[in-house]
Amino acid sequence: MIINTYEEFCSYQHVSRETFKKFEIFIEVLLKWQKSVNLISNSTINTIWKRHFLDSAQLYTYSQDIKGNILDIGSGAGFPGMILAMMGKNNVNLIESDQKKCIFMREVARLTNTKVKIYNCRIEDLDYMKPELIISRALAPLSKLIEYVDNHMNKNIEENKVTPKLLFLKGKNYNNEIYDLLKIKKLEIDIFPSITDDFGKVLYIKNINLC
Repeated sequence: MIINTYEEFCSYQHVSRETFKKFEIFIEVLLKWQKSVNLISNSTINTIWKRHFLDSAQLYTYSQDIKGNILDIGSGAGFPGMILAMMGKNNVNLIESDQKKCIFMREVARLTNTKVKIYNCRIEDLDYMKPELIISRALAPLSKLIEYVDNHMNKNIEENKVTPKLLFLKGKNYNNEIYDLLKIKKLEIDIFPSITDDFGKVLYIKNINLC
């Protein structure tokens, strides 16, 4: 899979030319910052469109019905949350503990006129955000991600608690991670193939017992 042009990108995931232009600005700023700040692995620079932009953009399909808050936990350089915001998703909140990465994301958001909220803090320290969807990419094993979600939802003091949907990008070890999680949690999970990784999956958890 080689992606360098708008047409090549749209053959896998359609976006408007305006959105693609924002992606190009994102890449330009990222490559400039990468010289002094480790935002992505250097080994992925030559395949940046596939490994980071298309990989993140594929989540848009699964988030179209989401109207409330989206939390991208461990957002890093803005993947996947910034990409979804550039594609038109509202109420995207990027959670990242690394201050330099947060400064970078704010610069990208400013230059591309992308509306996001960026929180420079640890996930554990984040105030309750009433999320409708929580997303993550390459942050932690599934059981650890659920622990983060569980701890965040326990900050909700409302009587009628609504469990958020969860959308995670996972690699070839996804099956083992699901097996380990099912030992301690009950969940309803849909598993979809990744369009960027033959062994990767998109995990969409629509219902989980967080108690």
